[in-house]
Amino acid sequence: MNHRKIIQRPRRWDKPFSDGMSDKNINQILSTPHFSRMQESDFPHWLSLRDIIRNDCRVRRYRKSQLVLNAGAYINSAFLVLSGSASLVLSPGIDPAAWGQVKAAKPSIFSALKKLFIKSRFAEVRKIGPAVRNRLDRNTRRRGAITIKNLDALVRKAGAEVVALSPGDLFGESAVLGRTEMTNTVVSNEKTQVLEIRWQGLRDICKYAPDFNRSIESLYRERGLYEHLLSVPLFRHVTKEKIRALADVAQYEVYGEFAWQRKFQQASKKVETSDDYNSLIEAEPVIAKAGGFADGLLLIRNGFVRVSRRINHGHYTLGHLAAGSIFGLQELYDSWEGGEPQRLRCSYGALGYADVIRIPTHWIEENVFAADQNDAVQSELHRQLDALPGEKRKLDKPAAQVDRKFTEFLVENRFVNGTQTMMIDLERCIRCDDCVSACAAAHDNNPKFIRHGPTFGRYMIANACMHCDDPVCMIGCPTGAIHRSENGIVSINDETCIGCSKCANSCPYDNIRMVPIRDEEGKLLTDEKSIPIVKATKCDMCNTSPGDPACVRACSHDALTRVDVKDVGELADWLDR
Repeated sequence: MNHRKIIQRPRRWDKPFSDGMSDKNINQILSTPHFSRMQESDFPHWLSLRDIIRNDCRVRRYRKSQLVLNAGAYINSAFLVLSGSASLVLSPGIDPAAWGQVKAAKPSIFSALKKLFIKSRFAEVRKIGPAVRNRLDRNTRRRGAITIKNLDALVRKAGAEVVALSPGDLFGESAVLGRTEMTNTVVSNEKTQVLEIRWQGLRDICKYAPDFNRSIESLYRERGLYEHLLSVPLFRHVTKEKIRALADVAQYEVYGEFAWQRKFQQASKKVETSDDYNSLIEAEPVIAKAGGFADGLLLIRNGFVRVSRRINHGHYTLGHLAAGSIFGLQELYDSWEGGEPQRLRCSYGALGYADVIRIPTHWIEENVFAADQNDAVQSELHRQLDALPGEKRKLDKPAAQVDRKFTEFLVENRFVNGTQTMMIDLERCIRCDDCVSACAAAHDNNPKFIRHGPTFGRYMIANACMHCDDPVCMIGCPTGAIHRSENGIVSINDETCIGCSKCANSCPYDNIRMVPIRDEEGKLLTDEKSIPIVKATKCDMCNTSPGDPACVRACSHDALTRVDVKDVGELADWLDR
């Protein structure tokens, strides 16, 4: 009996983004703004502009008043208006509940029971064939079904600002380039056609079309900067006119590398052999150093920042700050109140990568301190201290407590990136493996995690996908198979995964595995050279099953949880239960 089956090894464009991209569509797109200025000769023959449009783009069509993009959703594409017009609603935006939108429902109990009774007899079975090839196009039509007929009234009620989008205008670029959620809502004003360019195609176009790349970067900084400033709680009382003026003088700074995982992986290997964590900290890009004077207020737009102090010959890590945080406010306020410049009490370094906005000191003094906004300032200072479990508090407000050394462990290993980190209490865990068995039962007998990983004292961080705030595993994927769903869960599409291993190699936490796959008869799938065909696999938070993740539900000893490490209160509550 032949126990293997030979198939063609999957390639990048075996399954295009859309099946409906004809030569006529491509010629039409090439005549539009931005594309008409690109030189096809600048693209290599193996990655032509026409091939990128054919395989990495799709046209989405909307009727009047239909929802195009929703604020708060994660996206994996940028968008270009081809015809018609749309409204882009800036912060504070519109409450999705205003048009009756609800979160996507979990699958029913019936569907879960069906999965339990209909299981494959073999491990890692995949269906091979084009049976579901048009799913993306069908999903596109379904997602455009929400109609918002009272947009003007909703905008007035929210006090939001609207930007008109016309042919040639781009949107969604900030979210896809920053690997962040959408901060605004887009609604069509009339019959409108929009070109969706998924991340992989956008990356390649930017590489070979410098003018387009500059347009994207300019929008990313200018529009994104203004939107971010509008969302800062400390500036809620400031008029939009002053915020727009601030956007013209604020400095946008980038520290570290977008693909930060490479250097982190190299540094981690050195630390494993030398146990020299100080060298790891000293290699981090410095944003501001303790002892220096505060040169403006610093806002974190993307990424993570370590907060530390130097003690003798070592570094004392107080904690970390994530996107949306502010630092330097205490020193600026004390300087303004006391009339004497104050030195920074802590050092701030980028944990791999951080986008920072620097607000001039004089603007803060005039529009925040002198504007009698002491309550807003104190509220922000309380919020910042709550995020730093290692800081000695000077404010009379109780805080959740997390051991400082445990905090250092989480920061050193970049576990602060995780929004669904699997943490196991080894003193409560009896090694019954019910969590692994439950995971396997929920995934056709294929467990999606390993009960193994780095430990600190009685706690283990298991090798399970953490569904990171900054999922660097997505950067190198050539097909978009690994992507972030609208709810923030990082998933892998088996149909478009080509087994290149780039996501597994990029994951800083070794939480993605490459597994040989079989057909429904149990035959191992190989190429013509008898090399097994592999696919990426990882935890998907049981997003196709009702209820909480199976691993959490299966643990009868409360030894396992999924936690957002940024939420110090949630983490402390579980540690102290």
